[in-house]
This record gives sequence, structure tokens and C-alpha cells, in this order.
Amino acid sequence: MSSLAPRPARADARRNAERILDATAALLAADPGVSLERVAARAGVSRATLYHHFAGRDALLDALTERSIAEVKAALEAARPEEGAAAEALERVLLAAWQAVGRYRGLVIVNPHRLDRTELRARLEPALVPVRSLIRRGQRSGAFDPDVPVDWLIGTVTDLIHSASRQVTAGAMDAGDAERALLRTAGGALSAHRVPR
Repeated sequence: MSSLAPRPARADARRNAERILDATAALLAADPGVSLERVAARAGVSRATLYHHFAGRDALLDALTERSIAEVKAALEAARPEEGAAAEALERVLLAAWQAVGRYRGLVIVNPHRLDRTELRARLEPALVPVRSLIRRGQRSGAFDPDVPVDWLIGTVTDLIHSASRQVTAGAMDAGDAERALLRTAGGALSAHRVPR
């Protein structure tokens, strides 16, 4: 009987950690400086339990960042970026990314202040692989501008998603308006059109 005891304990620990991450994501969206005490209260755990799972604020935000990237990556892959016309696939990918990032809007505000751009980009890279493939495919087909570097276009799209997220967090736009602006602006940024030299 005692050999079975650790399994429920491990399951409880996983649930506590997930509740803490959920609470952090929800509270950060409204208050990027939220205290760990408020996170623990929202998660329904003690401060000791929070610190048992996460050594401090940075460890907690690192774990939340990793979870958000994994969710964005899964959402992008589920959007089938390799299927259909590149412009249509881009719209699916943008919507998937936007919806996934929307659950972690607070990180969009917090992470640029605690992680340098190079480190943040390195962490995001696994999620960007399907986007890079899609943009290259669109450039080959003529749907996207072939004269602009892929990494520039990826950076543009990423910045637009983050900008839309910041607008919603600040209350400057509602989510529907931000989504429409994101799709229109990103589509225009990537489209193949000649600019007079």
C-alpha cells in the first residue's frame, strides 16, 4: 500500500504547480508587477507551496514562459501552416498565435524587461519554426515579398502580435479590433508588392 502513496502526492504537486501557473498568467495580464503573495492566494496554495515549486519570481516567470511557448508551438502546428495557399495559411497561423498569446498577455509586458531580446528570441525559436517554413513557402510561390529577409518578416509578425496584445492589455483596443488590425497589418507587411526605389 505504501508503495502507491507517492503517486497521488506527485499528482497533487503537479496540480498545484499548474494552478500557480494559471493564477500567474491571469494576474499578470491585469498587473505585471503582481506579488507572489497574490499569486499564491489566487492559486489557493500557501506561500510555502509556491516557493516549493518555484524558487522565486524569475523561476515562476521562466516556467510560465516555457509553458506559453509550448502552447504557442502546439497551436501553430495545429493551424496546418503547410497546407493551402500561403496567405490563407498565414491567417490561420496568426489567429492561432494570437489566441495562444492572448492567454499570456502579461508576459508580453514583463519579459522584455527581464530578458534581453537575444535570449527571448532564442526561447521563442522552437515556436517560430513552422512560421519560418510558411514564409519561405510564400516567398517561393510569390505570395510574400521575396526581397525581404525571412527573419525580418518573422520579427515583424512577432512584434505585431505583441503590439496587439499590449493594446488589449492597456485597454486601448478590444480583442476583436486588435485581431482584425493584426491580420490586416501582417498581411500587408508580408504581401509581395514592389516599392519604388
